[in-house]
Parts: sequence; C-alpha cells; structure tokens
Amino acid sequence: MRIPHEWRRRSFWVETAQAYLFLLPALLVIGVFTFYPFVNAFVLSTQRVSLVKMVDGQRIPFYREPVGMANFQALLRDRDFGRALVQTSVYVGITVPVTLILALALATFLNKGLRLRPFFRLAAFLPYITPVVAISLVWQWIYHTDYGLLNYFLGFLGVRPINWLNDPRWTLPAVIILNVWRYVGYQAIILLAGMQSIDKEYYDAATVDGASGLRAWWHVTVPLLTPQIFFVFIIGLIGSFKVFEEIMILFQGPGPLKSGLTMVYYIFNQGFERFKFGQAAAASVILFAIIFALSLFQLTVTQRRVHYER
Repeated sequence: MRIPHEWRRRSFWVETAQAYLFLLPALLVIGVFTFYPFVNAFVLSTQRVSLVKMVDGQRIPFYREPVGMANFQALLRDRDFGRALVQTSVYVGITVPVTLILALALATFLNKGLRLRPFFRLAAFLPYITPVVAISLVWQWIYHTDYGLLNYFLGFLGVRPINWLNDPRWTLPAVIILNVWRYVGYQAIILLAGMQSIDKEYYDAATVDGASGLRAWWHVTVPLLTPQIFFVFIIGLIGSFKVFEEIMILFQGPGPLKSGLTMVYYIFNQGFERFKFGQAAAASVILFAIIFALSLFQLTVTQRRVHYER
C-alpha cells in the first residue's frame, strides 16, 4: 500500500517538530550562555564604562554612557592594538600549518604496526590533557638561558645559549614551539582515527595500479583523510587566535618590549588592568569577526576540496 504524499509530508513536519522540542532545552542553554554574552559584548563596545561616576549627586557604580564607534576608532589609533593584531597573525600563520604537517607525519608513524603503539599514542596525547599552567611552568624551566634543557641540547650542535624569555626576537618562537608540541599529539590522534577508518580495499586497488608506499599515501590516504584534516585545521585556527595563558605564565606579562602581545592579551590588559571595558569589548568584537570570517571562508571555499568516502 502506497502512503499518500500529504501523509508523508505531515509525518515529516511532525518528526521535525518533535526533534526541535527535544533539542529545545539545549538550544535555550546555548542561547543564554553563548548569544547573550556576545550581544552584551557588542553593546558594551559602543559604550564608555566608568567604575564609579557621580550623577546628580549620586555615586553610580559601573556607569555606562553611549559613545557610538568611538571605541573602535580608539583601537585604530592604538599602536598596541596594531602590534597585537600583527603578532597574532604571525603566530597563527606559523603555528597552524606547522602543527598540522607534524600531526599528519606523526599519525602516519603511529598507524604503522609498532610494538609499543599504545604507549606512543598515550605519550603523544598526554601534553594536550595536561593543564596549561603546568606545561608553561615546565617550559619556563626548559627555556632557561643557563640551565634550560633546550639550550643544553643546542650546545651539542654548536649553538650558543639563546635567551628565550628575555630576548624579543625569540618570544614568538618560544610560544610557537610550546604550542606546537602541545597540540600536535591531539591532532595526530584525530588524524590517526581517520586513517584507521579508511577501507583497505583502496590500498589494494592502489597496489594493483602500481602505487605503493609514499605514492599510495599521497593519492589514497591524504584525499580520504581530508574531512579530518579540515576539522583539525578549523579547530587549530580558532584555538591559535585565543593564545593567552602560555604568554602570561612564561613571561609574566606581554613579553619583553611587548613582543608577546596578542589579541586576547590585549583584551585582558584593556579590560582588567586598565579598566577600559568598552575598548576591550570592541577588540573582542573585532577578534570574533576575524575568526568568524576565516571559519566561514574555510567552510564555504576550502571544504569544496574535502572528499568524503562513500
């Protein structure tokens, strides 16, 4: 018996309504804890905030007054904001591709039939689940000029000790090395899961066609791994723009001559050290716009090159 088209259409809408009713509590939580802070930050970016202000003889705490686009104009005139934007862009432009390339190589290594493969997987993933405060404190010792482990090994190569924590030229490289080491294992585990889900029939067909080893990896593994590569690229891009804790702990500030000043550190400095909440909110709106634009570009343009296994 054939079900009438109107019944099928009605059933579709009933099931859709039931699904949304089931998701309604989660959507409300997302709306409260995600959209409301964003809207509040956008409104705050158009206001000047005073911790205490006298109005008609009364002391009003956290007084707001609208100033339009004045906070955004102040950002354009602030050299520190320009420095933070450039240094964050440099950090992201180096960290994201380097981490992805190393993660792809590490995942390929872990995908081999190693005897201690579970141990290597755990060792690769351990830095990601370790608290960032503990990691930064350990690397602070590793970067020590006289007693650091890194300079000790570089000495065997004939490299003179590098002042990682006090030389402005080495501030960003120090943070990049730390975070590449921290996130490469996490991304490698995701890529490894994708590699293990690839059907062996593709490799058998590649072998029959005369492709093996590196050629099979390039023409079979990489194309079928593009969904996972795309995913780790997006989360790596978003996460890199939010770098803050490592810089705060390593350098106890924005680094020598503000060489470690990033967008998030600039927002923290403006809001919680200089109490310019409106300007900090304006900077956060710009940071959100940059991340949103880059993510949208990846989702609309780069994803066209993603191959999904069927």
